[in-house]
Amino acid sequence: MKRSLIAVVVLLGSGLALAQGPAGKKGPAGQDTAPEASAPAQEKKKAEPARPQPPDVSRMPFSPDSIREVMTYYSRDIQECYEEILATKGNKVEEGRIMTTFTITPEGFVRNAKVAKSGTTLKNSRLNECVVNVLSGITFPQPPDRREYPIEYPFNLKAIK
Repeated sequence: MKRSLIAVVVLLGSGLALAQGPAGKKGPAGQDTAPEASAPAQEKKKAEPARPQPPDVSRMPFSPDSIREVMTYYSRDIQECYEEILATKGNKVEEGRIMTTFTITPEGFVRNAKVAKSGTTLKNSRLNECVVNVLSGITFPQPPDRREYPIEYPFNLKAIK
């Protein structure tokens, strides 16, 4: 729980710094003048929609629906892994499926995240590593019975950019 709260604070803090931009120069009347180079960056920032906050797992019950909701939120990160691999020259990655397996611990953390060979059609070690890194950072609602739960979760990936 504390780990995810810290990540949110860090993300919000860095977003705030980006939104403020670099300090402007003082004009003749002591007013701030925005640097010209930051204008295109600000326009680009406005064009991208803000990412919603991750689900508040502390208020969610442990259920298949809550697991699906958390995974749906993080599927954007998995798609970014896929898009990065597509953007790398020389990598031939087609659309396909990645079957993942992991265990949700009694504390709601992910343990033993991996890409399963069975059910996976996208064979790329860098993509698999990125997907495992995303999965390893996810927090789920805590199971009320304090047991571990093995999960299999598929991702169907295709280029969207």
